[in-house]
Amino acid sequence: MKEPSAPSSSFACGFDPGRLPRCPSERGARRIKLLHAAADVLGLILAYWLTYLLRFGFDLDPLRHFVGQPLSRVEFQAARYPIFYATHAPLYLAAFAVFLFVAYALLGLYSGHRRLRRTPLFWNLLLANGILFLILATVLFFKTDSRAWHMRGFLPLVILLNLPCTYFVRRASNALIARLRRAGRLINRTLLMGEGKAADTVMRWSEERRIKSYRIVTRVPFPKTSAEARAVLEKRLSDEISTVFVVAPAASREVIRTVADCTRRRNRTLIVAAPWFLRLHNPFSYGDTVHGLPLVHFQAPGDAYAPSRFRTLAAQALAAVLLVLLSPVFLIIAALIRLDSPGPALFVQDRYGLNNRRFRMFKFRTMVRDAESRLAAIRDRNETDGALFKMHDDPRITRVGRFLRKTSLDELPQLINILRGEMRFVGPRPLPCRDLDPYLNEWQGFRQTIPPGLTCIWQITGRSDVGFDSMASLDVWYAQNRNWVLDTQIVLRTFWTVVFGGGAY
Repeated sequence: MKEPSAPSSSFACGFDPGRLPRCPSERGARRIKLLHAAADVLGLILAYWLTYLLRFGFDLDPLRHFVGQPLSRVEFQAARYPIFYATHAPLYLAAFAVFLFVAYALLGLYSGHRRLRRTPLFWNLLLANGILFLILATVLFFKTDSRAWHMRGFLPLVILLNLPCTYFVRRASNALIARLRRAGRLINRTLLMGEGKAADTVMRWSEERRIKSYRIVTRVPFPKTSAEARAVLEKRLSDEISTVFVVAPAASREVIRTVADCTRRRNRTLIVAAPWFLRLHNPFSYGDTVHGLPLVHFQAPGDAYAPSRFRTLAAQALAAVLLVLLSPVFLIIAALIRLDSPGPALFVQDRYGLNNRRFRMFKFRTMVRDAESRLAAIRDRNETDGALFKMHDDPRITRVGRFLRKTSLDELPQLINILRGEMRFVGPRPLPCRDLDPYLNEWQGFRQTIPPGLTCIWQITGRSDVGFDSMASLDVWYAQNRNWVLDTQIVLRTFWTVVFGGGAY
């Protein structure tokens, strides 16, 4: 059987996607991120040396005052503390900086330039530093190694002082960015497509400089057809424009997807305010609103991280470790499946992966052996739409299978697919070939342009309760916004969802 070609979008706007032009906002975005990261490092260094001065003053070697004098062990250790914390400063600063950089990134402190409104600074700093303080205080409290040179109060005080130090340094860096923007630098020049009160509001915000980093330089009515949208963007999307802002409450999905496809092919950022995005239940799209309409950001492809050999090898190495560690669990689950119902423990099915390449996906069997042949008899009882088949009381599911689905343990064998390079830990869930065939050349097919994954956004925002169109929309959003921060957030949310089992059946 001939495999279908890669999705050829029916709403392509005619731009050559083979070589993406440089997005005008990329350089400015990187500069803002680097400035914020530098401010955070500077705040941490200030907190460390302020703590040092408060505890020890300016004397780096107090032992020199005791030359020739007998010192007890306690006195000797107390005199050595300033030397220890001065020489070990790079080690502690590096460890704290790595933890805080990850925490700040997960809390959105390095992506705020993509929002219309400011990211809350103080409370996010408080949360990240509070977590680090509790971890450090716990470690130091239970540390019993008498040979270790440490003061129980020094490092926690560094974290306490880091909160105000980083806050004021960040405020200074934000003032510098605001000054540069007033001078016309670090600005995303924007094309506004839309009409009505919401579009008028966005235009007024831009004229009053109330939108942080966006300046609307061109405004056009929102096109009514896909052909008109392609024509407008070909004419209006000049090299100086880095962002397209769509404010069209009554716009059809098809036209908006045409705009999304055109901006992706031109490596531009897209911001959409439309009511039908409300049903996506995406916890990772930014929380800005205009007249109650949620703003959904589609990041320029050049800003998202592309697949690399290093990330593939890292995923394969982690999958290999997990397969070894979980091998006893695999054996127990396999035995329970065989005892509960006749048939093999593993279920193997052809699925579509990256660029519609077929691969054999592994799962623990959760249904009776002849479940596939019984599907036609219950197809009319489907409780979702499109390519998915879901029903709460599917008679084909076994007793053990129902538990495995509730806990998502049936997905564990897909670690083998990750080890073989066919899947990743995070990505669109691979769907059965026969169910996805009708959609490969439609807009839903864009989800196949990135590797499939073990978990994804729709699995943590409703799982089986999410319909096919919403699932595909979330996957398309992820494909254009994925980065290591988003992947980490999805993985962390996956653990929470699995523990409580919401939406799984």
